[in-house]
Amino acid sequence: MSDQIRLRQLRAYQAIMVAGSVSGAADRLNMTQPAVSRQLAALEDTLGFRLFNRRSGGPMQPTRTGIQFFKAMEGTLARLDDLPMIAREIAERSREWLRIAATPPLINSRLLADALRLFGSENENVRLMLEPRHRLDIEEWVVSRQVDLGLALLPVENPMIEAVPLITRNAVAVVHEDHPLAAREVISPADLRGERLILPSRQPLRNFIDPALSSTDAKLDIFIESASAITCCRYAAEGFGVAICDPFSPTAFIGARIKTLDWKPDISLTYGAIFTKENKESDIVKKIISYIRESL
Repeated sequence: MSDQIRLRQLRAYQAIMVAGSVSGAADRLNMTQPAVSRQLAALEDTLGFRLFNRRSGGPMQPTRTGIQFFKAMEGTLARLDDLPMIAREIAERSREWLRIAATPPLINSRLLADALRLFGSENENVRLMLEPRHRLDIEEWVVSRQVDLGLALLPVENPMIEAVPLITRNAVAVVHEDHPLAAREVISPADLRGERLILPSRQPLRNFIDPALSSTDAKLDIFIESASAITCCRYAAEGFGVAICDPFSPTAFIGARIKTLDWKPDISLTYGAIFTKENKESDIVKKIISYIRESL
């Protein structure tokens, strides 16, 4: 196994992931198919594991390790694409960048929008790069310095990361405004008999929800599960059932015909800012945290 990964190998791998085939990647890169295949083979030799399962005549199927590697390196390639612009702005001392990764509910929430509006009005030389990421991916992006700041559900157990709690809110239930339960202000597991449930499938949010649901003897009908809590709200808004989720996801549906209900027993969720120890003293990170607190 070699210890040197070359940029052209990563570009070839990225193109295959996006296009779904070597031929598609070759078209994207203006290369021959054999050249793309050689770059992929060299990368796999360097890494010491297979990135794709080869199937004759079919699309390239990434392996599990291949998917993990792509998730880890795609942000790096995106930053490389931005380097000429960033270098020019540094040379001109015209702009500073703040890179934030947040879970989709937070990145689409009214809370963050209000905080960024305040931040932007008083920091006109700063440009924002917002990356919607799943909760477990955000820690990786923070540790690998692909972002300056993460906003996510706590706790965080990675010793390389520090966390500052910002807000604690309870989980909620979401239904279409014409749903029979929409007339209530509060619902509980006992109210879910005969109802179709829409639940987030990703951890750690699901770890908070399941114990609350187990408090009833009723057999629950989980109709839809989705990695995105926003998707859960979307289908609740379409009348598919009752979604149980974080309190931020429903705020992305301005004007939608949904009703957000309190959920009992309380499912307490604490969200915070996470960053590396070296970014703890960053003035720009401190500023955005203060604006988020001001927006609460």
